[in-house]
Amino acid sequence: MHLLRLSLTAVVLTLCLGAAQVFAEEPPKAESVQQSLDGLADRKLPEAEQLALKQTLEQTLRMLQDRQSADQRLSDLRKQLDEAPRLINEAQRELSRLKASSEVPITERHARTNLAQLEQLLTDRSTQLTEWNKAIIEANSLVITAQTRPERAQAEISQNQARSQIINDALKTGRYDGKLLSPERRDQFNAELALLAAQTQVRRQELAGNSLLQDLGGAQRALLEERINRAEQERQALQSLINDRRRAESEQTVAEQSLEAERASSDKLLAKESTLNLKLSDYLLRATDRLNSLTEQNLQTRQQLDNLAQADQALDEQIRVLQGSLLLSKILYQQKQALPKLKLEDGSLADEIADIRLYQFELNKQREEISDPARYVDNLLSGQPSEEVTPELRSALREQLNTRRELLDRLNRSLNALLNESITLQLNQKELQSTASSLRATIDEQMFWIPSNKPLDLEWLKSAPRYLKQQLADMPWGMAISELGAGLIERPLVFLPLILLCALILWRRQYLFDKLSALHGDIGHYKHDSQLHTPMALGLNVILALPVTLFLALCGYALLHDARGQNLYLGAALYEMAEAWLVFYTLHRILSPDGVAIMHFHWPPANVAFFRQHLRRLGLVVMALVAVVSIAEHQPASLANDVIGIAVVLSCYALMAWLLFHLLFSAPLRENTSALRTSVGVLFNLLPLALIGAVAFGYYYTALKLTDRLIDTLYLLIILLIVEATLVRGLSVAARRLAYQRALAKRQAQVKDGAEGEAVIEEPTLDIEQVNQQSLRLIRLALLGGFLLCLYWVWADLIGVFTYLDTINLYEYSSGTGDNATLVPISLMDVIGALIIVAITVALARNLPGLLEVLVLSRMRLAQGSAYATTTLLSYALVAIGIVTTLSTLGVSWDKLQWLVAALSVGLGFGLQEIFANFISGLIILFERPVRIGDVVTIGNLSGTVSKIRIRATTITDFDHKEIIVPNKTFITGQLINWSLSDTVTRVTLKVGVGYGSDLDLVRKLLLQAAQENPRVLKEPSPLVYFLNFGESTLDHELRIHVRDLGDRNPATDEINRFIDREFPKNGINIAFRQVEVYVKNLEHGEQKLDQKDLTKAAAAGAASLQQPPKPPAAP
Repeated sequence: MHLLRLSLTAVVLTLCLGAAQVFAEEPPKAESVQQSLDGLADRKLPEAEQLALKQTLEQTLRMLQDRQSADQRLSDLRKQLDEAPRLINEAQRELSRLKASSEVPITERHARTNLAQLEQLLTDRSTQLTEWNKAIIEANSLVITAQTRPERAQAEISQNQARSQIINDALKTGRYDGKLLSPERRDQFNAELALLAAQTQVRRQELAGNSLLQDLGGAQRALLEERINRAEQERQALQSLINDRRRAESEQTVAEQSLEAERASSDKLLAKESTLNLKLSDYLLRATDRLNSLTEQNLQTRQQLDNLAQADQALDEQIRVLQGSLLLSKILYQQKQALPKLKLEDGSLADEIADIRLYQFELNKQREEISDPARYVDNLLSGQPSEEVTPELRSALREQLNTRRELLDRLNRSLNALLNESITLQLNQKELQSTASSLRATIDEQMFWIPSNKPLDLEWLKSAPRYLKQQLADMPWGMAISELGAGLIERPLVFLPLILLCALILWRRQYLFDKLSALHGDIGHYKHDSQLHTPMALGLNVILALPVTLFLALCGYALLHDARGQNLYLGAALYEMAEAWLVFYTLHRILSPDGVAIMHFHWPPANVAFFRQHLRRLGLVVMALVAVVSIAEHQPASLANDVIGIAVVLSCYALMAWLLFHLLFSAPLRENTSALRTSVGVLFNLLPLALIGAVAFGYYYTALKLTDRLIDTLYLLIILLIVEATLVRGLSVAARRLAYQRALAKRQAQVKDGAEGEAVIEEPTLDIEQVNQQSLRLIRLALLGGFLLCLYWVWADLIGVFTYLDTINLYEYSSGTGDNATLVPISLMDVIGALIIVAITVALARNLPGLLEVLVLSRMRLAQGSAYATTTLLSYALVAIGIVTTLSTLGVSWDKLQWLVAALSVGLGFGLQEIFANFISGLIILFERPVRIGDVVTIGNLSGTVSKIRIRATTITDFDHKEIIVPNKTFITGQLINWSLSDTVTRVTLKVGVGYGSDLDLVRKLLLQAAQENPRVLKEPSPLVYFLNFGESTLDHELRIHVRDLGDRNPATDEINRFIDREFPKNGINIAFRQVEVYVKNLEHGEQKLDQKDLTKAAAAGAASLQQPPKPPAAP
């Protein structure tokens, strides 16, 4: 029975394991797939189908290649496992032998080795070290991979099995994603099944030999570490020996030249030449010392570079293997702490290299001078008396020249070596800096995006008391206080002046308050108030905040000076607290009841009191938060057990969210709040809540980094607000002073001209309000630019970490056609970049045209409305560029948009014809400019002034100040009268009728006089008077005048009519009007003429009869 159960179990397992391959076929051959791919163009398929089929064949070919690689890897893995026991034993024996062997000092081992052999031995040892460093990277990778292999292998095997099941189901049904499987698709699935089977076999083989591989990596790493340590010690010892040999040779040369100089002191010429040789030998000694120093630095730099390269390669392997685990975060923290602090000499090395090249040029000149010793000696002796020129002197000079030639050769070789070492050191330092920066950026990026501790779940809460107790026990309270006191006492020359300054400020505190009150009292006074009053008041508020700020900064400096243990972090925390106190206490003083905000900025007292109350609480929260953030951020290795820091940070985040909610959505601030400000307020209010969520999910380090930058951003916003208010007040003071000076000048001119009996002529002046608006725009533009620069400086070190978002692909799009078609991924970073482009486009479209008008167009002599047309077209261009750039960032290129544009064009032609016509008409108006802003137009029965020209319609303000929206198409297709298109001069015609018998020459004279004496009537063209017609009862005259502006037509008509009505009766001219004579006939054919009195009585009687009620009818 037991045997039967075992048999059934074996059969069931066999069936289960074989079920994955029931519907699978043999994978295709790579040659056949390549042939299909090569002949794809001959099949004449549609482009989309051909592209999809090409991708399928390429994926099939790639899977077949990956399967071959997996089979090869499996074969190599089996060989490695077979040889692993032997390699482990050999490594352990070699390690034991190395530890048991005693090292012979380099000085004894190479006592008789010459300098050239020592340098060659040093080069060989450096090359061997480089190879061992590469080998230890592989050993470390083997150990790290073995440590995390079980979880990863099991997860990959599970994923492969699930994928195999999906593929088998598709092969069984013949459909995938609702589509029938083509032969190429079936081949792809078969190739994928073969690849998954090969990968699964590799993972199972790795799991079987995981412990053996881990032991092999550990043994090789231990052996390589011992070899590298010994090799580095030997390399340093060799370098020291080489340096000693070089210095000994140089010292010997100097000593020999000193003896030669002493011997030659009897003869001046010989002594001079010997002194030159001695100087060369001295320089040779200095060059040797510098060469030894540079060689040591180069050796250290090369060692640091090798270590960084090793750490960089190991880090890539660790990131790939560990993939965001807590173990990776701890490794990253350790590696960040181990990064070297670079002290580069790039600038000094460049100068030194230039000096060496210059000195080599001088040495070459000296070598050329002594290239012919006989001639050089003859030239030296030509100036000597003949009796002093002896064969012994000539021989001694030749010996000096030979010595100099040897010194120049040695010095040239030494300078060449020094130059090579300098250039090599410069290159190594640049490479070291680049490698360290890249490694630091990678570490910062990974630390930012991986969790630093476990989530704050129930398990963490249970272990929190134990962590808290341990954390309290490890805190060096006594050491910090003692080090703080020692630091303040040991350096009195540094701290005493600052302590005295704090005492002086506290002593003169009342004087500062009195000075502030005096400054506040001058505000609003025409003579005493000035633009410097507000900066002086702000400076006094900063001085009042200095005592506590300086005290905290001094304590922080004292702890930082002795940066042992926790002192470094506590000192940095005190510095941050001093900065927070300075900002918030100064702001507290500004918002006081009699402070700068009310007295200078004229902010509403209710809002100021509300701000003061909440910002005081916010300042206390920020001080506690910056202290904890500064301490925790500088020791990331202990973040997992930082119970105190997590508790304080979460509490501060909650309080900050509550304070921001009351601060941003309170009653004083909700009035007249735009939707944009409300949205920004909501985002600011959600930031602390988002940080609470980050800490809760284990991203404590990420929350700390963001908190630090957000607090600095808050400081910048506060400073920006105060600076902007200060500049706005300065503008108001300047405008008030300018208006006051103009009023005084006008009064003085009136007094002077009144005394002289002349009429006062007012000169045109600048509009103060317009100047203030332009200046305010420029100031806000400058402040925005400065704020953005400071914001970039604050967030610069975190901008690089967001490149991690570029690795998160959301979708892909095809680029190119035919054989050049490729898939381009669109990442999350691209989407964020598109949103940033949209925001920048909106900001530029709203603000850049106005700034252009203020900065450029207002200074140019443009026609009326040209500035508006320019800014409107610029807005359209910015929006178009922004749309195209955004779509391009998201992968929507023009070759994909052209069909959509064509379809939209058809839709516009039918459904949106009128809107599109109005849009095109608006562009025609802006380009052709038949109407402009400010023109007075008449279109149909409508007259008014053009006030706005938009995309769809134009706004006209009529003479009743009503705004009328007119579609743009009307201006292009209808009849338009523009009263001020090219010239604002218009003609006014006044018709006057005089009675028969009037003096026509006098009428003409009076009409011309009325026109000429009116200031609104232009002299050119001159007024004209015509006698045009004999009317029924009048002699009709017409006065034709021209006025400069359309607004002068009615006033000029009114003034001339009043002149005519006043002057014509004085001169006996009757303004005739039409008269009617009424005759009444009775039944007897009698006739009577009614005068004005009879007509009045008749009209009154008729009105009275209409008002009497009708009499009731008589009774029958």
